[in-house]
Amino acid sequence: MRKTLLVFLSAFLLANRTAALSNDLYPDFQSMKEDRKEGEDYGIRFEDRHSSVTVFAIHGGNIEPGTSQAALAVAGSDWNYYLFECLGTFKECRKLHVTAARYDDPVAVALATSSLLAVALHGARDTEPFVCVGGLNAQKRASMAESLLKAGISVEEPCKRLPGATPKNIVNRSRDAGVQLEISVPLCRKLEKDEPFRKAFSAAVRRGME
Repeated sequence: MRKTLLVFLSAFLLANRTAALSNDLYPDFQSMKEDRKEGEDYGIRFEDRHSSVTVFAIHGGNIEPGTSQAALAVAGSDWNYYLFECLGTFKECRKLHVTAARYDDPVAVALATSSLLAVALHGARDTEPFVCVGGLNAQKRASMAESLLKAGISVEEPCKRLPGATPKNIVNRSRDAGVQLEISVPLCRKLEKDEPFRKAFSAAVRRGME
């Protein structure tokens, strides 16, 4: 009976993992790049400022609206940044989503691995206004949660549904790993359009990383 149960659980977990992977049209960045045209379907913006911190928004543009604007605000004038931005409609852009654990653009990987820390901004489907704080750097997760709370932003830390805990996640490829912020829909909308909120949010994120 125990063996049967273990076999069933293994099959269930494998099926769910396969289903999760199949949500993306492309298994990795390189596959997407071979099928889509840069400058027409998507654009990449990055700057290596030789900082110890890199800010990522790998689902920017119309994939997860608001994350590009937030990432640039967090990076400011001194931190490195990398943005992947879909240029099409929101519906079309969902097809260009490549999950963070399989995001293998050499430029992004080089920025991550040459940095001490990284922070990644993602949009989550949650409808309550909060930020789910994940990533492998537990110390920075805690300081990030504290900083966001002081700024009046609700948090969940550690993030249960989207923990960002795999070492292959682009945000964890920096020397001391990083922090992944899964930002709910209402907050992403504010980050996209509300400049004072974007400034307050980015200041809180920077304090959490410093």
